[in-house]
Amino acid sequence: MKSKNRQQTLLVLIVVVAALVLGGRMRGAGAQEEDQFPPGSEEYIEMGCYQCHGYDGNGGGGPRLAPDPLPFAAFSSVVRRPPNVMPAYSPKVLTDEKLRDIYEYLESIPDPPDASSVPALSEE
Repeated sequence: MKSKNRQQTLLVLIVVVAALVLGGRMRGAGAQEEDQFPPGSEEYIEMGCYQCHGYDGNGGGGPRLAPDPLPFAAFSSVVRRPPNVMPAYSPKVLTDEKLRDIYEYLESIPDPPDASSVPALSEE
């Protein structure tokens, strides 16, 4: 019985997070297709950041980048000269402008909702 409740809770959590992520990306019913994603998100995907850091910077194979990314100077330094297995992105590969766009995208990602505000997670 507990296993079924956990599965239902997990499913509800996934649906809520997906709705928040997708809902936050839409700007309005009349928006043009190219305006449906926050600035910088396309560069984030194009450069392959999502492969290790997830589509919304919440981590995965790599560390969590959002919400609340490092200060820009530290972020830029890590991207240009990473201390680990991450490839370095020189200005020839990733311009300073695109790096700033990616950073602003990461800054725009909201905090996830508090677990107590999700009814399925606050039930006992």
